[in-house]
Amino acid sequence: MARGAGGAVVTLRRFESYGFADDAPPDARAELARVLRETGWYIPEVGHGATGWNRSEAAVDLVWEHAYDAPGAYARYMCHPFHVCVLDRYLLPENPECITASRRDLGLGLFGYEVPGTPFRADAGIRRILALRPPADAVASEVDAFVAGLGGTVDDDPATASVAAPNTMGLEWFPDGWTHVWERVYADEAAMRSALPTEATRLAAGPFERWIDLWYEIEPAPPAPPTSPAAGPDPGPAAPGPVLVVDTVVVADADADAYLDGFHRWYLPGARRRGLTLAACWRTPAGVGEGVTVTTALEVASWAAWEQARNAAVGDSDVHTWVARRRTLMRRGRRTFVTPVAEPPADPPPEPPADPGASG
Repeated sequence: MARGAGGAVVTLRRFESYGFADDAPPDARAELARVLRETGWYIPEVGHGATGWNRSEAAVDLVWEHAYDAPGAYARYMCHPFHVCVLDRYLLPENPECITASRRDLGLGLFGYEVPGTPFRADAGIRRILALRPPADAVASEVDAFVAGLGGTVDDDPATASVAAPNTMGLEWFPDGWTHVWERVYADEAAMRSALPTEATRLAAGPFERWIDLWYEIEPAPPAPPTSPAAGPDPGPAAPGPVLVVDTVVVADADADAYLDGFHRWYLPGARRRGLTLAACWRTPAGVGEGVTVTTALEVASWAAWEQARNAAVGDSDVHTWVARRRTLMRRGRRTFVTPVAEPPADPPPEPPADPGASG
């Protein structure tokens, strides 16, 4: 547990925002929002979870807000099988069932900050978030002083919570991205809108040259059921492996060869560089009226090793090419993760029956 000045616990506040692919069905979008809200049931390190449907003009559909009480908690979340097997089903572009779409031009996929305690906490109302960036020649001390003044509530702002801090997440992917985050909570939309003139005046007087806003009604996580799955054993980075990453994809008969060629050309070489090995590649026969099912299985040493390979693949242009190519060929698909199960020991041979003629 990280502590800041005065011994206060430092919380890692984190946001993810998503746009959806044009063909993502409404029920799948709602299902993702539900899964995000319930993540803390399965990964207890994920706290203060909530979602919201963005109502600003930014090209963002869904926002997931949550927090961690230590860097180690965040690391366990990244390697947890619920993240790998369930969340990434919807979020990771290389997953056949991904329904989100990149909005890299916004630089808002991942952002957050560190703060003592949980001053952002709210289970209802409107959350308004501004991502900000100063010009390149801004004086750091002036930026810091201005940001410090944004935190906390003021008399002419009806916000019930207000936190401003440097952005500490996502800049490895967006080095020219948003450098600061300012979030506030209002009782309702009317209260938020009444504060916009004051917000505009404050920002106009400050050192920032660009900003973008998101706002949404907070949908908090439901209470965990009495028999919460999170009570199970910790499957963290040291959990045993290996892990098989199994993709099962159905394509038209005429597209099977193109699919296999694309997999071997665009995806497999990079996967091998990232530490994965090809355990199997199979296909069903064509000409049976069901299309062709292609199954690939890649082996990785552990959940933690997969998390590292996954992150490395995000910046691989060949993976982007493969994802776009596969989208044109795939009818449907699914990715699963499996781990080995030890064969139970053989039963000992039965004792031979006693010889009734033997003398005692």
